[in-house]
Amino acid sequence: MPSKTKQLVESSLMLGTALVLLFLTKYTLLGAVAVFLVPLPFLLLAMSMTASSMVWICLAFGFLGWIVTDPFFAIYALLLAIMGAVMGMAYRKRGTALPAIASGAGIVFLSIIFMLAFMVYGLHVDFGALMKQAAQFKPSFMSQEQYDEAIAVAKMGLPSSFVMASFMFSIIVHGLARLIGKRLRKPVPALKPIREWSFPRSLLYYYFIAMISLLVFGGSMEGTFWKSAILNVKIMLDAVFTLQGLSFCLFAAYLYGWKRLTPVLVVCLFIFQPLATILCLVGIFDLGIRLRDKLETRVKRG
Repeated sequence: MPSKTKQLVESSLMLGTALVLLFLTKYTLLGAVAVFLVPLPFLLLAMSMTASSMVWICLAFGFLGWIVTDPFFAIYALLLAIMGAVMGMAYRKRGTALPAIASGAGIVFLSIIFMLAFMVYGLHVDFGALMKQAAQFKPSFMSQEQYDEAIAVAKMGLPSSFVMASFMFSIIVHGLARLIGKRLRKPVPALKPIREWSFPRSLLYYYFIAMISLLVFGGSMEGTFWKSAILNVKIMLDAVFTLQGLSFCLFAAYLYGWKRLTPVLVVCLFIFQPLATILCLVGIFDLGIRLRDKLETRVKRG
């Protein structure tokens, strides 16, 4: 089969698959799962096709999505297609997983911002009124003042929540792409094991600047943009250092041969909240005083 004919057949097949997944996302209870699968056909296509070809394929999918669903959902479908295409091109150019995951997360984050802006300025959705309605769901064990404070903190932390949700979405898509890519003989690069992850030490400076700013100037910045910005930086760095701490613990378990500790530690991280705080501190010490290097040297010396 000629190369162009083969690409045309493959593109048609992938478009059809994506439309079926889009239909499942919109009209069935499987939508919560199918939404992670919609970007995959475009991701796999982009690993072997040019950027210009992917632009036309994504636009065609957006148009077909308009016919199958509605204009609003067609925009949603187009954004998912763009995410998959960008991740696929990043895999092809870089040959590693992390740049592709970061690129996908960036597209998801921008998509969230775009959709929120469209809902406010296009559909005239009043999020202020929605937040007032949320007051009806106040738990009985919380006072109104505590509930209002919790809502205010949640509103300030929305940007960091969007960033972390974007990365989670991109990581799930990456994992599914790895599974399906193996079966279709289109291997997708793997992430390094978590025990080998290590973040730049420079993040410690940003973290301590954010902490000192909140402690010293937190009161005077109350209700300002800067308070929200610094709080979001701290939340994201907390998540980064928690991952660093988890990486160190898994590295230590690997060095000592404690294979059974790995799944227990990962499960406990999601069950016991104090563990996240402990891991965050461990991650800070790991970056600050090179705990990993010291432990490795000690183990090698016996």
